[in-house]
Amino acid sequence: MNKTNALKVIKLSFGSSLAIFIAWMLNLEYSTVAGVITLLTVKNTKKETLKGTLGKIYGFVLCTIFSYLCFNILGYHLYAFALYILIIISLCFIFKIQDVIAMCVVIASHYFLQGEVSIHWILNESGLFIIGAGIGVIINLYIPSNINKIYEGQRRMQEEVSSVLIDIADLIVNPNKDSNYNKDLYTLNKLISNSISAAYENMNNNLLSDTKFFLDHMEIIKSQRDILENLYDYVSQLSSTPPQGHIISAFIHKIGHTAFEAETVNALLDELNRLMNNMKNEPLPIDRIEFEDRAILFLCLTELKKFLVNRKNAQTLRDNYFYNL
Repeated sequence: MNKTNALKVIKLSFGSSLAIFIAWMLNLEYSTVAGVITLLTVKNTKKETLKGTLGKIYGFVLCTIFSYLCFNILGYHLYAFALYILIIISLCFIFKIQDVIAMCVVIASHYFLQGEVSIHWILNESGLFIIGAGIGVIINLYIPSNINKIYEGQRRMQEEVSSVLIDIADLIVNPNKDSNYNKDLYTLNKLISNSISAAYENMNNNLLSDTKFFLDHMEIIKSQRDILENLYDYVSQLSSTPPQGHIISAFIHKIGHTAFEAETVNALLDELNRLMNNMKNEPLPIDRIEFEDRAILFLCLTELKKFLVNRKNAQTLRDNYFYNL
């Protein structure tokens, strides 16, 4: 059992028991139902819990109204209870609050067993509902922040991007060497997927927090991943390694081992522009194979330029985010 599940077990057990105890101390009938309502209220995230609680309020109001109508018009008979169940289930599906059906049926069963929908019993059921739902919301206000997990995920993604870059650089000069490219790309994709899930989880558990930064950063990393895939496709088409290939491979290695900062990205962009100009000014290829390989290498440089601009945008986004904190 992981820490998240262990915490949830503790919160559910404590919250349910506390709700039952409070209802019992207030001399409410069917006090155990308050604990059940607490269990039904707690969801995986704060936003889900609050949304579900609003649905339960609507359900409780509908339950009270139609319990009164069905039992007072048709009497306290099983067919009246059956009609109530049909009506309440239909309304819950119409209003998309299906998760309150069980609560509504349990509360109505109390009216049915007591043979009256009176002020006394409406107040009794209201007390059970308020205690159960209230305790559920309160205990779910504490959900540990996963912000450190997101930051760690961002750091690991950037490291994995660098690993994929280095794999591609090695392929340029050693096309027959066993490569870790597929393995590293798989790891990068998995990190992206996990980080996006963590960002959305953070958004749903921090009601006043803006997690747009994390999601925007994920999009930039996904763009970098797409650029790397294009770069790999180009490199895979090389028939040989012209002298320019060794220079470009060394440059890609340099990118992969360079710290993720705006100043260094600008320096790399300047160096890349010089490389592109040098390639344009070099003597023409002597045969078709060299022509094709040099053309591929030039396309690699254009993809590298996209990559560096993308990395610069990521740094700007990060700097702006932390500056505004």
